[in-house]
Amino acid sequence: MRPAPLIAQARAGRWLLESGIQSESGGFSRYRQTDLAINLPVSTEITGYAISGLCHLFEEFGEEKFLLAARRASDFLCLTAWDSESSSMPFELGASGRYSYFFDCGIIARGLLWLYRLTNEPLYRSTARKIGIAMERDFSSLTAFHPIVLLPCKSPAPHEIWWSKMPGAFQLKAALAWRDLGEEFGDTHFLNLYERMLSFALEHYPEMLDNEVDEVKKMDRLHAWAYFLEGLQPVNDRTAIQFLLRSALAYGEALRESLAPQFLRSDVCAQLLRIKLLAGAKPFEGELARIEGFQYSSEDPTLNGGFAFGSRNGVLTPHVNPVSTVFCLQALSYAKRAEENGLQSADWRKLI
Repeated sequence: MRPAPLIAQARAGRWLLESGIQSESGGFSRYRQTDLAINLPVSTEITGYAISGLCHLFEEFGEEKFLLAARRASDFLCLTAWDSESSSMPFELGASGRYSYFFDCGIIARGLLWLYRLTNEPLYRSTARKIGIAMERDFSSLTAFHPIVLLPCKSPAPHEIWWSKMPGAFQLKAALAWRDLGEEFGDTHFLNLYERMLSFALEHYPEMLDNEVDEVKKMDRLHAWAYFLEGLQPVNDRTAIQFLLRSALAYGEALRESLAPQFLRSDVCAQLLRIKLLAGAKPFEGELARIEGFQYSSEDPTLNGGFAFGSRNGVLTPHVNPVSTVFCLQALSYAKRAEENGLQSADWRKLI
């Protein structure tokens, strides 16, 4: 029997709060490596995602503990991680933080804006705006936006044939921060930046799958493919976008099913389900149970309630992951809401 969606979400929330994945600094580790029993270093991007997940949990359950954890994480980003001298958000702190990622900046800004709307704390709003400005200033190129710049010089890192290391349609999800900032501040410049990225993404999105020859690695590309579909949500009322969402979602689901016996990512499952539910469709039989199957049940508090990154040949990978966790818990929440009342009023700003 499947666990109730609220129970699965509550267990995931407990993992975020009690597993040690959130460090004393307030930042969140990239993931827990279960075979070595270690947490990887704190990541600013993952901290941004965790803030959004905690905001979702606060709105779902109304428990102050989720808001307090989100504040700790946001204070870490605003007061410790943000480099005021270079006006940039590093990938990590310390020696590994010599880079800044366009994508990470967008995710962080969106998390800060969500928390600002819940707390009315001006620091979160102002920091999100500074990050949005840096996304244009530091990453712009003649045709698109560089994915990575070196710090502190802000020179673009060499592009590589890997989805996160070259400009691509996946960046549209990060550009949601510009759309959010534009609406928050009444700033048409931010709104126009989102539209610029939208035009680029619509032109180039097939490349995310076309330039990968290894079939199994296309599962990683599906993660980026879903980012693109998520980035379309503010404009899903446009007729051409509606057609694209339907066709691209169907293509992504078919490819996922063909790859699943060898390699399946939990975040891909959650992402494609959220997009489908937002479009008014229903889960297929067993879809929710498959997502719930990635959630750890263990006496070990560093694992219990968290969601695994994925599975290879039917065996869970040794990674319990904050991003997989918050994507999956929101997908289960969306499924519950869609079954009860529909998702017509879903806010794209709250799509983690």
